[in-house]
Amino acid sequence: MKKLNEVAIFESFRIQPSKNEKIEVERLKKQFKESPISTTGLMILESIAAPFVSTGGQYIDFYKKTYSNITIVFKSSIRDAAISDVSQKLRKRKKKAYEIKKTDLEKMILKEEKRIKEKREDSLFKKILLVHLGIPFL
Repeated sequence: MKKLNEVAIFESFRIQPSKNEKIEVERLKKQFKESPISTTGLMILESIAAPFVSTGGQYIDFYKKTYSNITIVFKSSIRDAAISDVSQKLRKRKKKAYEIKKTDLEKMILKEEKRIKEKREDSLFKKILLVHLGIPFL
């Protein structure tokens, strides 16, 4: 791999949403930043009312569109966190990203993604268990 900037190397591994997804995600982020509670409530109401209001198979498109946008946001954030962790690990080893093969970097990022997902699943399971036992958490 030629000597590229670390940012440029890791940029190739990021999840790039399509133009429409990017516009919709930015709109959702802006709405959520302005009023998180009402945006969440509105999304819940839209998902409940969609089958009753829509005609034909249009409500299926609503679910596909909303689900794919939210999925892109989560996948992208997990990938970004994994890239950040891999970058930190490389700095600790005092290595540069261009010194490592692209396939090895990809394996490291995917391994880190898997670790992050497992950590979040374990955290969610622990929170559910604590709530079930009656122990509050923040």
